[in-house]
This record gives sequence, C-alpha cells and structure tokens, in this order.
Amino acid sequence: MKEKKKFLKYRSWRYAIATALVLLSLLGVSVAFIVRVYFTTETACYDALKVETDDAITELEANFRNDRVMLRVIAGMIGNSGDVDSIEVSGYLTNYDYNSLITQVGILLPDNKIITSRGYRGNTDSSLSFTEEYLKGEHINSSKSFKNNSDSTIVRNYVPIRKDGICTGMLFSSSNASNISKAWLPNVYDKKGCCYIVNRKTGEIIINSASDGIENIKDISFEQTSKDYTKEGTVNAILEGRKGYSVFKSASYSEKLFMCYLPFSIEDWEMVVFVPESAVFSNVAPVRTGIYMLIAVSVVILLIYGLWLIREIRASIAEAEQKANIDVLTGLQNRNRYEAYLKKLESSNEKITCLFIDANGLHELNNSKGHFAGDQMLRFIADTLKVLFSTDNIYRIGGDEFVVFKTLDSSEELNKALAEFNEALHRNDYHAAVGSCTYNEGMSVDELIVSAEKNMYENKHKYYEQIGKAMRS
Repeated sequence: MKEKKKFLKYRSWRYAIATALVLLSLLGVSVAFIVRVYFTTETACYDALKVETDDAITELEANFRNDRVMLRVIAGMIGNSGDVDSIEVSGYLTNYDYNSLITQVGILLPDNKIITSRGYRGNTDSSLSFTEEYLKGEHINSSKSFKNNSDSTIVRNYVPIRKDGICTGMLFSSSNASNISKAWLPNVYDKKGCCYIVNRKTGEIIINSASDGIENIKDISFEQTSKDYTKEGTVNAILEGRKGYSVFKSASYSEKLFMCYLPFSIEDWEMVVFVPESAVFSNVAPVRTGIYMLIAVSVVILLIYGLWLIREIRASIAEAEQKANIDVLTGLQNRNRYEAYLKKLESSNEKITCLFIDANGLHELNNSKGHFAGDQMLRFIADTLKVLFSTDNIYRIGGDEFVVFKTLDSSEELNKALAEFNEALHRNDYHAAVGSCTYNEGMSVDELIVSAEKNMYENKHKYYEQIGKAMRS
C-alpha cells in the first residue's frame, strides 16, 4: 500500500508538472512573440529614421550648395563692378532667386556694416564680425537675431567678394531656422518626430523643432533606459560626427524616445532626429495590446488551474492515504496503521489495555448465508467497537481479527464494556472471542499483544467447546 501511495503521489505531480509546462510553454511563446514584435518594430524604426534623416540631410545640403553656387556667381559680378553702392550691385542683390527659405541677401563689409538690396547700411546684429566670417572663407554660420525683439536663429551662407585678389565683403543669404525646420526636416512617422541640427564645434542647437527649448545638445534631458545608451556616450558621439542610434526618456515626454543621428558633409553639423515610442508602435499597438491581454488571461487561467490542481492533488493524496490506511469494508484503520501505531507505542509508557477480538463462526456464516452476510457481521462488530470504546485506535488486522487499544481506569470499566459488547453481538446472533491484557511496567509491546491474543484463543476454545464444534485453526 505504501508503494501504491507513493506511485499515486508521483503520478499526480507528474500530471501537474506536465500540464504546467504546457501552459507555461504557451505563455512563453506569447512572450517570445511580443519580444519579437518589439525588436522587429524597433529595428524598423531605426532603419526608417536613418533613411528619413539621410534624405533630409541630402536635400538640405543640396539647397545650401545651390544657394552657394548662386552666391558665387553674384559675388563674381559684384567683384567686377566698381562700387558696392552702385545701382548695378543693388540690382544683383534684388534679382537674387529668393525662395521659401531665403529671407534676406546682403553684404557684410569690412567695417562690420551691412548693405542689402535696398542699399541699407547697418548692423543690428552686433555679433556679426567681418574678420571672423572672412577667416572662415565659404561657410555656413548661425547666430541669434535680436531684431524686433526676436530671439530666433538666423542661418547665413557666406561667400567672399574679391576684387583684384582682395576681399571687399562677405556676400550672404539669410534663412530663418524655423523656415528650414518646416521645409526640410525629416517627415518621420506622420511628422510626429522632432529634430535638432547641432553645431558639432560648440554643441549649439542651430535648429530645434522640439518644444523643449534647449540651446545646447549637452543640456539635453536624457534619462537612461538602456545600459547600451548613456547621455555621455550619445552626446559625445553626436559632437564627434558619428552615425548612430540611442534610446532615452526626456523630461518633456512621458515615454521612451528613439533617436538617430547623422553628420552633414557641407558643415560641422549633425542632424539628430527622435520619435516617441507611441508613434513607433502605433501600427502594432492593437496586436501588442491583444497579446498582452492574452498573456494576462493565460496567467489568470494558469493561477486558477494551479490552485485547482493543488487541491485535486491534495485530495488525491488524501484519498490514497485513506485507501492505504483505512479498511474499505469496516471503515476501521487497517494493518498499515496498526503497525505504525505499535512503533509509536514502543516509545510510550502509557498504561494501555489491548483487546484482541476474533469473530466466531465467520466461515460457517459465509458458507451458509453467503459472503454478504459475513460482511454484515464484520461491519456490525466494527461499528459496535467504535461505539463502546470511542477511541481512534481500533484496527482490523486480518479477515476476522480486530485489535483495540484504550486507556481504561479499572478492571470494572473493562468488564462492563466487554459485557455490553457481547450482549450487542448476542442480540444479533453474532459471537466473538475477546482477549485482553493491560500494560504493566517492564512489559514490551510484543508481550502485550501476544498476551491479549493468547487470552483471545482461550476464550475462543471455550466457545467452540460450548457449542460442541471443533475450532477452526
């Protein structure tokens, strides 16, 4: 029975583990799919950012190059003219091919004054210096404009004007950074992305389409979300003119931002484009939400099933223990429990009485009235023992053998209980031989049992002598 009990426990847990593995496998597949979707979408995001950023840089550089070509032509014509104040020069400036980006064309003179198509001389942007711009040669520069209380950034494309090998002025075209932002910035994820154009020499943000208001890339709000991307590493990569990606959170956003940065070739600039996670995953959001719900439902089902399975396993083990230790016919404890109790009794000095009972005439009853009648007799004996002795230590140890262990205060109490037992049997025309023995100091458990059994056989002999039949061995 013990081996059967162990087998039942093993089989129950084996089924539980197998079922749990199946459910966990389904959960694992769902999680793996989510991870796969995430990384695939993230990779596609980086690819899209790179393409859009690269296209924007190409178009913007082409615009500046075309503008420079025009400026060179005009600078050559002005250099061949006699005077920058001439109507001819004014005509050159007036006839420049203006577009949505170019807001002004002018000449920065050696005395730091500016002449425009209207012939206006002045330098409201006091930060402009002819010497500084001249030393840079052909170049693009940016500065803050304080004209009319505006603090917008002005981007100027400079070309020197030379006459007889001497620079007489720096011809330039001006563009508002805001106009450049609207016309040439990358159209990523339905214009949900933002962009910086960074001067790598200073870290200054020349163009900023975001609403964060920062002026230098070093001041970017960068909350690290991945061990692979840090603020220092990202900023350094941008200032060094490298190509790359980054992931971070910003104080201006409540979600992750995916960033791509690429260098310009026309100037020491870097274009930095970033887009929020919600825009990146907008197309797969319904699928991802559905899978999250599937995972949540799977977890709930797994928990419910696990609790149910634990209860079933416990019930199965309890049932196995019941079958292993309880006699099915009588409901008494069987020989397994009997032997376990004897081991416990060996370490106890309790003054206990042992009753050894054997049903008389069971074989004859089975032969004359059938085994059902014999079973009724055994159940009756068991039920009577339960009622009269009210103890947990009542055992059926064989076909018609019962053992009772109970603490009795006196021999009178024992005799009274036995008399009631015999009387109950007689009323139903049943008979049983009973032998008893009370534990004495120095007596072993085996001696206690053997003595009670010996007394039972003596009682049994007397019964068969009285009815005139030979006792079955």
